[in-house]
Amino acid sequence: MRRIGIDVGGTFTDVVLLDQDAGQVWSTKVPSTPHNPADGAMAGLLEILSLSGTEPDAVGFVGHGRTIATNMIIEGKGARTALLTTEGFRDILEIRRAWRHDRADLYDLFFENPPDLIPRRLRREVRERVLYDGSVETPLCEEQLDQCLAELKAAGIESIAICFLNSHLNPAHEERARARAKEQVSGCFITSSIEVNPEIMEYERTSTSVMNAVLGPRCSQYAQNFQDGMRDAALTAPVYFMQSNGGLMPPEVVGHRPVTLLESGPAGGVTAAVRLCERLGVANAITGDMGGTSFDVSLIRDGKPEIRNDTLIKSYTVRCPNIDIISVGAGGGSLTWIDEGGGVRIGPESAGADPGPACYGRGGTRPTVTDCNVVLGYVDPDSFSAGGMRLDVEAARRAVHDVLAVPLGMSDIDAARTARTVANALMAQAIRLVTVERGYDPREFAYVPFGGAGPVHAVDLARELQLPKVVLPPLPGLFSAFGMLVADMLHDLQASIVKTLEEISPEELEGRFAELEAQAYQLMREAGIDPERVKIERRADCCYLGQGETMLIELASDRIDQATLDRLSADFEREHARQWNFTQPDRPVRLVNIRLRAVGKIGTQDSGAGEVAQRSGPAKPFGEAELHLPEGRHSVPRYWRADLRPGDAFPGPLVVEEPSTRLPIGPTDTLRVDGDHNLVVEVARS
Repeated sequence: MRRIGIDVGGTFTDVVLLDQDAGQVWSTKVPSTPHNPADGAMAGLLEILSLSGTEPDAVGFVGHGRTIATNMIIEGKGARTALLTTEGFRDILEIRRAWRHDRADLYDLFFENPPDLIPRRLRREVRERVLYDGSVETPLCEEQLDQCLAELKAAGIESIAICFLNSHLNPAHEERARARAKEQVSGCFITSSIEVNPEIMEYERTSTSVMNAVLGPRCSQYAQNFQDGMRDAALTAPVYFMQSNGGLMPPEVVGHRPVTLLESGPAGGVTAAVRLCERLGVANAITGDMGGTSFDVSLIRDGKPEIRNDTLIKSYTVRCPNIDIISVGAGGGSLTWIDEGGGVRIGPESAGADPGPACYGRGGTRPTVTDCNVVLGYVDPDSFSAGGMRLDVEAARRAVHDVLAVPLGMSDIDAARTARTVANALMAQAIRLVTVERGYDPREFAYVPFGGAGPVHAVDLARELQLPKVVLPPLPGLFSAFGMLVADMLHDLQASIVKTLEEISPEELEGRFAELEAQAYQLMREAGIDPERVKIERRADCCYLGQGETMLIELASDRIDQATLDRLSADFEREHARQWNFTQPDRPVRLVNIRLRAVGKIGTQDSGAGEVAQRSGPAKPFGEAELHLPEGRHSVPRYWRADLRPGDAFPGPLVVEEPSTRLPIGPTDTLRVDGDHNLVVEVARS
């Protein structure tokens, strides 16, 4: 069977095709089409079929990842959405949380909240009230509900979010409102908080439900358009979409819970890195995905990616499980510029796919990180994108000269080196955010770079942070697309508890988990996955009584007894001490939510290395490259990655070329090739 993975990025759309039987791998990059993302995805799909000589009926699997949901929120291009909420809670989206600042910079005096996801005129209050214990104080006023629905229908809304107070404890009112909305506003996307985020904290629940409603119609249409394009191309393989939690889901779920698509592109690369670490026996790793517009960092600890249950998108709160990814505007296409104080800055604005960096020769005149790397020799103009796009070195040098070198009074080389140093510092700080600032020592982690620009900066970053080694997998420039092939189907389910561990019995907790497991197995059966191939993981959100934030703790046992609850309490206090450096032994531990993760095994275990041709004699360089390293200008040997074999080892300095990227290695570092054809760089400490 042949499998295809697609990752639609801001600059390029990456496509990988794997023939599982023959062990062959093909890959390609095509320009993304921001005006209609499905066009770029289909163009890449058709090109990979042509490149590999694959007939449509030979494809048995298509995995697709894209940040379509994130881009819609950032660009304000979601559906025209309305909100139905409990009487008195119309303004909850503005009020937010008085004790927490949903902003990127707490000390930014000029911070302005983004526009509300739903304007006030499209929010409606409905008379109903469920109390904190789930009892009904005020029955749902269906007459008022019907009037609100009639007004919203007349206003031409495309989507409705329903979020009533305390519905996570008693969903009856929300269920009734959802049913009547579907009856009376046909063709409208309807979502309720109990479907999306059934937990305490009304603002977060409302914000997440609204986000799901805003995304629903557009994401559903994209999924349908992509499937229609596949059918037009005679492709009948099932399609799965990457979620932000690192798992795949069928298109029907995209149409139901599109909020799970946020950060789905970067999640594919992290998932591929987890599989890589499993094969290598590496427990702890830092991933760095440097693409065209951003640098995305994540942590793999004890063989698993770090998961968080909430995130901020343009300061909007979203509550759903996702891989913990820190992003900074330091991609290859990020613009370099000089601020009012004369300092060199990187991003967050990007040159994007059109016109792209100046070296692309498409009319760009402002220098990017890629332009600086071209000037310094870190990017080869002839082998870029497998030679399919020859870069304009003079255009890159001219942009660096005009925008950076002249104002700074430096040579072009020094100006480009300064910009690269600033970009490295920005990326190093992002890595510190997920390690040092969370109590982890980066020296205990390997570094797995990917993305087209990731390997270009990898060794410099590892040296600055004293990371012992860099592991560069096959297909690093298309690693997120490859992640679509190795990912499994994943469903995250949750239920609200809100009791201390002393108040809940093992039998009650086991019963609640059993309900979630039944739902999970049903979802897997509907997707055609045998229950024997499903793995169940149990987790819990815990905090001290009186705390507002929870911590995610794993439950080790399959069956729950008193010993399980005792271990849960101990594990929570241990994690609390590690992260916050204190515990409160006299304060009860409160269980806020239980979470169940169902993993259906559908991903391939292939390494992505493909077939390795035989070679006679030692590997030989095919030329030399001029690099302006921090130590000065060097003429270094160039090796083609396809010529390297397991067991090869070389001292630096050198560069390794491949179709999607380049790996520069310093004079004090050493390179070896392992059995899976990964390039392992032992980094000397400075």
